[in-house]
Amino acid sequence: MAWAYVLRPAEMADYRRCRRAWDLGARIRQDFVPVVPPAVFDFDKAIHDALAVYYFPAMDDWDRGIVRPLALKGFQRSMAEDRGRYPGELTDAQSQAYDEAAALGEALLEEYFAWAGPLDSFASIFADQEYWAPIPDLGNPGCDLATAAGQELRYLGRVDVLFSDHNDEYWIVKHRLVSGGWTADDQLLLDLDSLADIWATEQTYPQLRVAGTVFNELRVDRAADHGAGPQAEPTAEQALPDPDARTMQAARHVHTRRSPMSPEEVEGDLVETDALEVLLLEDGPPAADPRADRVVRRETGEGFRRSWVRRGRASVRTIGIKIASEAAELASAGLRVYPNPSPANCGPCLFRRPCLALNEGADPAPILAAGFRRRTEEEGEENRLRWSIGRAQTRASMSGKDSRPDTVNFHWG
Repeated sequence: MAWAYVLRPAEMADYRRCRRAWDLGARIRQDFVPVVPPAVFDFDKAIHDALAVYYFPAMDDWDRGIVRPLALKGFQRSMAEDRGRYPGELTDAQSQAYDEAAALGEALLEEYFAWAGPLDSFASIFADQEYWAPIPDLGNPGCDLATAAGQELRYLGRVDVLFSDHNDEYWIVKHRLVSGGWTADDQLLLDLDSLADIWATEQTYPQLRVAGTVFNELRVDRAADHGAGPQAEPTAEQALPDPDARTMQAARHVHTRRSPMSPEEVEGDLVETDALEVLLLEDGPPAADPRADRVVRRETGEGFRRSWVRRGRASVRTIGIKIASEAAELASAGLRVYPNPSPANCGPCLFRRPCLALNEGADPAPILAAGFRRRTEEEGEENRLRWSIGRAQTRASMSGKDSRPDTVNFHWG
């Protein structure tokens, strides 16, 4: 038995939607996945892997002419790995969809790099980084939750980027692929996953105080409308100077203004920072309570948008209480498992057939044996700490480089 009872954001979202689907698929429960993946490739994951390379902290001040090809190679490698894991030969339609997605992804990333270059004046702290957060026991202040068997409960997730801005405040970036329009402000403010990322990051790294979330939206439909085919190289007369001025000669800025805790109690800093952000607001006046959740800054291009959402401390505390309450509930020995059928829940669910069998009083074991398998040891990380030696083999690797190095490297960050 693993020493920790590990909860993951996606699995907790499944738990809220339908306990039966969560029970069948969660790593801490029956741990089933389809034998044949639902798709040949994961486009969203491939874009995230590319951006993890692009914002890798060690390359923060590298010339972007070096970094951009590495990021594109990271995208290509992620797509190729998905295709390599897919069993059997692809149909003509699957091969065409793969080729179109590969071309679309490269076009989308190229346009994003050109747009983001002048805006990326922050300092990356980490990219594609896990957090490993203890979950407090609400009934016993100062203690962490544990199961009846003595397993400690841990919340394991991942943030796309953590960066420090010119005010030495820390922000978490959440990359999002969107289609058909931008996400409404209300949805950004009500996004529980982004709040949970802030809480869990602060639990994992107590020295940090995270100001909020930067939602980094990329319009997939806009890139598709512009065509994803190969583009002719511009002539010398057509070529524009690189908008990103990083030259590898010096760091972009030095942090001198405040401590890593970024306390809101420092009234002078708060007034100065908020005054700047009010000028950057696109729509509406600032909130009456300067510590309330609100969109404080927005950067918008034709196909890309960044929304800076500052979070009040009350919201971060509230999501921590919610996670702790749900964790105590789902780890209890007397937990009831039941379905929650609805078109929204059942439509995309992978476990419809075994669920129907259970509803009819039949044994779902033959269905599960024929169409599902349990994850391999490499796919589950319950026995592995964030900073373990093996972590180097599972992180998004840089630019397609072999993820199994000849030498052993310890990763503490």
